[in-house]
Amino acid sequence: MKYNEMKQAVKLLSKEWNLGKKEAGADNDICAWIYLFDVLQESERIIKYKDGNKLIGFCGYSKEYSNKHKLSKMFYGFVKNRLYKSKSIKNLKAFKEYENNYNYMPDELKNYFDGEVSILIVDEDYRGKKIGKKLLLDVFELAKKDNMKNIQIVTDESCNYKFYESLGCKKVYETIVENKEIEQLGNGYTEKAFIYEKKL
Repeated sequence: MKYNEMKQAVKLLSKEWNLGKKEAGADNDICAWIYLFDVLQESERIIKYKDGNKLIGFCGYSKEYSNKHKLSKMFYGFVKNRLYKSKSIKNLKAFKEYENNYNYMPDELKNYFDGEVSILIVDEDYRGKKIGKKLLLDVFELAKKDNMKNIQIVTDESCNYKFYESLGCKKVYETIVENKEIEQLGNGYTEKAFIYEKKL
């Protein structure tokens, strides 16, 4: 991603999710920047959907045990780790707890998948135009060409998870996590979280 695209991606992410901003006590988009660099670090490929110069959405996938893009992944990881030290993050411990809240992979699935959909987001003003479907199907095709057999999608109630079922993904795990996305889900203390599988 070019820097201008990154800035637009951060705005999309901040608009869609909390991403630990509340927990960190941040008054800017630092948490979204950290999340974006985490996604870029783990992704084999990121595909974008643009309207002219405007980034409308993007989607990517990671691959287990990949040796590709080592230098760029190291760079993204380095920047991400530097951002954790930003003075904009007032409560790093609470921010880390937010991040760990969504690490709910059960032991029996830890070595099961070839990779993961690392991100899927579409600007809310452009939804209903099948952009998300196009991005995700393109990612499935790229992952298949990359010799992957199955891919996981980690999601929760703050996302339109039923969308994945419409594309042939199967729910293989469900749990309950602390609700960190109050804006999307109201004042409930917990939310359902899911892992879906797509066989390629």
